[in-house]
Amino acid sequence: MNLSKLYGKNIIPSCKYCLYAIDNPAEPGTMICERGKNPENCSGCASFRYEPTLREPKEQPLLPAFRPEDFQI
Repeated sequence: MNLSKLYGKNIIPSCKYCLYAIDNPAEPGTMICERGKNPENCSGCASFRYEPTLREPKEQPLLPAFRPEDFQI
């Protein structure tokens, strides 16, 4: 099953949501590539495989405060 079609075909490669990238336990906040690639150059990585479950959703905007007058006809 090809999950990359969920968000379209024009996904910009990033190690943040690559199937082969794992967190570096020695240096928190950095990534290690299981394929032995350089994580700093992930934009041109031929081993990049998109994993949609690693993507973090954007924050939802706050709703405006409504007054009771807004709902009167």
